[in-house]
Amino acid sequence: MAKSTDTVKSFQTIQSSIRRKEFSAVYVLQGEETYFTDSLTKLIEDSVVPESARSFNQTILYGKETNVQDLVGMARRFPMMSDYQLIIVKDAEDLKDLDSLASYLQNPLNTTVLVLNFRKGKLDMRSKAGKAAAKFTTANFNKLRDYQIRDWLPNYSKEKGKVLDQDSVNRLLDLLGADLPSILNELNKLLASVDGDFIRVNHVDEQVGFNREFNVFELQSALAKRNFNKSIQIAHQMAKNSDKGEMLRTSAVLNSYFSKIMSLHALKSFAKHDVASFLGVNPYFVDEYLTAQRNFPMIDLEWVMNQLKYFDLRLKGINKGDASDGDLLVETVVRILNGRMK
Repeated sequence: MAKSTDTVKSFQTIQSSIRRKEFSAVYVLQGEETYFTDSLTKLIEDSVVPESARSFNQTILYGKETNVQDLVGMARRFPMMSDYQLIIVKDAEDLKDLDSLASYLQNPLNTTVLVLNFRKGKLDMRSKAGKAAAKFTTANFNKLRDYQIRDWLPNYSKEKGKVLDQDSVNRLLDLLGADLPSILNELNKLLASVDGDFIRVNHVDEQVGFNREFNVFELQSALAKRNFNKSIQIAHQMAKNSDKGEMLRTSAVLNSYFSKIMSLHALKSFAKHDVASFLGVNPYFVDEYLTAQRNFPMIDLEWVMNQLKYFDLRLKGINKGDASDGDLLVETVVRILNGRMK
């Protein structure tokens, strides 16, 4: 199978072929998005050899502990009372002298399924081993961008038996960023704990660990009302309890929020369904956006966007000085509310 640059498409194609029991003699699974390499490896592990025959026909190795010549010898053995034998090499980047595997890859046994799982490195496809493996199933799972995660998560949930609406997808990304392992960790908790067939945004807010009183969504609601005391209180509490990287996510959420408010100034109809459609948000949140639009005229919003840009730059180390990330949030909130003093 040719290597695909589309991570999700490549994953789905390989996944489908495994489920149809159409096994490749060799799998090379690699790339930054290790969920996909590990998920396919587990699917192969569960699919190739019947459980009753695994003690004789299934071997799991680790690259650091494996000699390539011994690996070739194992791969050339025939299965016992099974159609296939399965060999999985995890952390295959630690294998020494991978080119010694080329002779086997050029003529593999059709009753052996060999999986090379690279979690922190890659097989050089220009090498002898790489050129030989390219005739089989190779996939490089690049890190997903946020729009790719948005598109894929509903399908993931559907396979698990629940419907994940788009507002919930957006909220997960707002809270966790485009960090697929973190998102899936939290989503799997939701899939296991939510009763019924639908996961909605209130489930995300309640169960993903952001249900405390002081979070970025409460902050943006207080800012929308220009409620100085509550905004500062929330900012201080978020500053105390913020995890590493949370302020960067907070910056992104606030930037997106105020960008939407800014765009409202160009809208002619303020009917709730028109605003919801224009912003791409649940109608439940429209009143808050309209409140913010009334409280922040365009000239104020230009100031706000500049402060958020400066906040983001400082979080990334530019002109940060000795301030903590939490200090920068509090300072930014004060600037947003008091910036254009009359």
